[in-house]
Amino acid sequence: MAKAPTTKQRKTTGIKSGKSKGKYPLATKRQALSAIRLRHHGKGVSASSVLGRVSRSKWGKDPRVRKALKKARAVDRARK
Repeated sequence: MAKAPTTKQRKTTGIKSGKSKGKYPLATKRQALSAIRLRHHGKGVSASSVLGRVSRSKWGKDPRVRKALKKARAVDRARK
Protein backbone atom coordinates (compact mmCIF):
# COMPACT_ATOMS: atom_id res chain seq x y z
CA MET A 1 0.00 0.00 0.00
CA ALA A 2 1.29 3.43 -0.87
CA LYS A 3 2.09 5.91 1.88
CA ALA A 4 -0.15 8.90 2.41
CA PRO A 5 1.05 11.96 0.48
CA THR A 6 2.94 14.63 2.39
CA THR A 7 1.83 18.26 2.54
CA LYS A 8 4.53 19.20 0.03
CA GLN A 9 3.34 16.52 -2.41
CA ARG A 10 -0.26 17.69 -2.03
CA LYS A 11 0.74 21.23 -2.98
CA THR A 12 2.69 20.14 -6.06
CA THR A 13 0.45 17.31 -7.28
CA GLY A 14 -3.04 18.22 -6.05
CA ILE A 15 -6.15 18.83 -8.12
CA LYS A 16 -5.42 21.15 -11.01
CA SER A 17 -7.39 24.29 -11.76
CA GLY A 18 -8.19 26.11 -14.97
CA LYS A 19 -8.37 24.06 -18.16
CA SER A 20 -7.40 20.83 -16.33
CA LYS A 21 -9.80 21.44 -13.44
CA GLY A 22 -10.56 18.37 -11.37
CA LYS A 23 -7.74 16.24 -12.80
CA TYR A 24 -4.79 14.79 -10.94
CA PRO A 25 -1.34 14.49 -12.48
CA LEU A 26 0.30 11.07 -12.65
CA ALA A 27 3.29 11.61 -10.39
CA THR A 28 4.47 8.00 -10.11
CA LYS A 29 4.48 4.82 -12.16
CA ARG A 30 2.20 3.19 -9.58
CA GLN A 31 -0.37 5.94 -10.10
CA ALA A 32 -0.22 5.37 -13.85
CA LEU A 33 -0.78 1.62 -13.42
CA SER A 34 -3.62 2.28 -10.97
CA ALA A 35 -5.27 4.66 -13.44
CA ILE A 36 -5.18 1.90 -16.05
CA ARG A 37 -6.72 -0.64 -13.66
CA LEU A 38 -9.43 1.78 -12.47
CA ARG A 39 -10.26 3.27 -15.89
CA HIS A 40 -13.93 2.20 -15.78
CA HIS A 41 -14.60 3.56 -12.28
CA GLY A 42 -14.84 7.27 -13.13
CA LYS A 43 -18.09 9.11 -13.72
CA GLY A 44 -18.12 11.37 -16.74
CA VAL A 45 -14.73 10.13 -17.93
CA SER A 46 -14.38 7.54 -20.66
CA ALA A 47 -11.94 4.67 -20.30
CA SER A 48 -10.25 5.60 -23.57
CA SER A 49 -9.54 9.13 -22.33
CA VAL A 50 -7.91 7.71 -19.20
CA LEU A 51 -5.73 5.39 -21.30
CA GLY A 52 -4.82 8.25 -23.63
CA ARG A 53 -3.86 10.44 -20.71
CA VAL A 54 -1.62 7.74 -19.26
CA SER A 55 0.04 7.11 -22.62
CA ARG A 56 0.80 10.84 -23.01
CA SER A 57 2.22 11.13 -19.49
CA LYS A 58 5.92 10.76 -18.73
CA TRP A 59 5.22 7.14 -17.77
CA GLY A 60 3.76 6.30 -21.18
CA LYS A 61 7.15 5.17 -22.47
CA ASP A 62 7.87 2.84 -19.56
CA PRO A 63 7.82 -0.82 -20.77
CA ARG A 64 5.62 -2.03 -17.91
CA VAL A 65 3.08 0.77 -18.44
CA ARG A 66 3.09 0.25 -22.23
CA LYS A 67 2.39 -3.46 -21.74
CA ALA A 68 -0.50 -2.68 -19.37
CA LEU A 69 -1.89 -0.10 -21.85
CA LYS A 70 -1.75 -2.59 -24.71
CA LYS A 71 -3.52 -5.23 -22.63
CA ALA A 72 -6.19 -2.76 -21.41
CA ARG A 73 -6.93 -1.55 -24.95
CA ALA A 74 -7.30 -5.16 -26.13
CA VAL A 75 -9.73 -5.91 -23.30
CA ASP A 76 -11.76 -2.78 -24.06
CA ARG A 77 -11.91 -3.67 -27.77
CA ALA A 78 -13.21 -7.14 -26.89
CA ARG A 79 -15.91 -5.68 -24.62
CA LYS A 80 -17.57 -3.74 -27.44
